[in-house]
Amino acid sequence: MKLFILLSLAFFSASATCDYDAYYKHHTKYWCRGYFQNYCNIIAFTPNSTDRVVLRDTGNQLIVTVSCLTKEDSGWYWCGIQRNFARDDMDFTELIVTNQREAPANGLWSEKGNEVVRDPFG
Repeated sequence: MKLFILLSLAFFSASATCDYDAYYKHHTKYWCRGYFQNYCNIIAFTPNSTDRVVLRDTGNQLIVTVSCLTKEDSGWYWCGIQRNFARDDMDFTELIVTNQREAPANGLWSEKGNEVVRDPFG
């Protein structure tokens, strides 16, 4: 499990990239919201997307893009891979949406377009 934190401006978009072993390329992937992985609310499954959430599966990465962000979108999210007869493989992401551009807190933050991304493990 990996943990990422995304910081984005309201009304912009944010993308989370979740790497996975190519063995699972034909398995269903999903994006869900909630602090506990066993109780998160699924927002979208591959190959489907919603009006604001686009899931793109490259064969070894799931790229999730959430558009038209509001402060209410801030929270805890999971990228998941459905696995038969095993616990789903999941990556954890915290999304923080702000109304104003904030300077990165330290060297662990990097800017990519309108997003500010931090790897909490350095």
